[in-house]
Amino acid sequence: MNKFWKSLVLSATIMTMVIVCNSLIPQRVIPLFVSENLDIDKVKTFVNKDSIASASSSSVNSSVRGDRTILVNGQPFFPFGIYHDSIDSPDWSTTNAKRLNDLKQIVAAGFNTIHPQIGGNFDADITFLDEANRNGVYVLPNFSYARRLEIVDSYKSHPAILGWNIADDVDVPANGFSVGGILDWKSNVKSTDPSRITFVSSVLPGRMESFINTADVMGFQSYRIDNDPAVLKPLRENYYFLYAATEAGTRNNKPIIASLQAFPWANQPPTSKQLRNMTYGALINDVKGILYYSYFYKGWELSQNSDLWNELKSLVSEFKRLEPVLLEGNWKRLNIGIDDLFAAEWTYQGSVYVVAINTSPTNAIEASIPIPEPVTGSVETVFSNRPSGMSFNEGKLIGSIGSEDVHVYRLSL
Repeated sequence: MNKFWKSLVLSATIMTMVIVCNSLIPQRVIPLFVSENLDIDKVKTFVNKDSIASASSSSVNSSVRGDRTILVNGQPFFPFGIYHDSIDSPDWSTTNAKRLNDLKQIVAAGFNTIHPQIGGNFDADITFLDEANRNGVYVLPNFSYARRLEIVDSYKSHPAILGWNIADDVDVPANGFSVGGILDWKSNVKSTDPSRITFVSSVLPGRMESFINTADVMGFQSYRIDNDPAVLKPLRENYYFLYAATEAGTRNNKPIIASLQAFPWANQPPTSKQLRNMTYGALINDVKGILYYSYFYKGWELSQNSDLWNELKSLVSEFKRLEPVLLEGNWKRLNIGIDDLFAAEWTYQGSVYVVAINTSPTNAIEASIPIPEPVTGSVETVFSNRPSGMSFNEGKLIGSIGSEDVHVYRLSL
């Protein structure tokens, strides 16, 4: 395991550096203060920030509980959302109508969080934030680093704001970030708005832990589906990358939000089956939120890929059913010792919920998964239209799991 993991990390580091150097990373990887799309001279002066008070009288406080659960106004919250590279919109500095129209589709899909850019036009931002707030969607915005304190101060009273993304791709060497520099940014942002969480996003398992305490919450990007023939099992690699990220989070008592691939990396998008496998692989690893990348960036419209978009809408529906289990259940990773087979359980209100995934792209697995709890009664398939068929016998879930499949069961205690 150690040799395998070290080789994965080395491979990831090399691949990421090559990608960075060749400018193949999507637009959002480039720090906004150097983006060619941002013309500071065209950005509207924030003279209307007092109008935010009219949006809502409700205050919002986001924080992190001792078990790494994110809280909103003291209540546990699992961000299940999606990125939106709003700065790529042709009307970024004016109406940003595309961002608003896309929000309506994201709301209709049932997501509870969106990760857009703000700071192109104040009035358009307020219209967007008001619409998100009316529909119960929280906004975790990205923005120009050079204008971070101006932007945080201008929007901090708006109830739609979940927190502040203070640095993206924080551990990519080419971006030139330092731990001390990001800690200074965090301090400045928290001084301006002490009521919201701060967020940074990382890429490299081997470097992320150096930056893990530079924000209240760390995102980890895992984009493993591409055209690289050397990566024979990208879903297994995705699992182990998320394993490393969440283990680092546990060591540092830091929540990890998984940023999962819903776009073509190196011209290869995941299949709907792979998307679902990556999602449940993240949940097995006890992530505290999921943000898919991306609904929109220049050259990509997720809604035009009907298979992926429909799968995401189905995943939102499944998440809503599992949400109380994820937030309040007692999670435990199940150590099985079989290549490509991974599982976890949550005990919640007299039941044990079990998720098992097969990360092999070709082979089914005859699984025998030990359940440590004293389960009584039959196995219930949580989602009737999904792969199933396992049975419970002598303390184990037994049955076949097809290649790339996900199984979700509930067992009574």
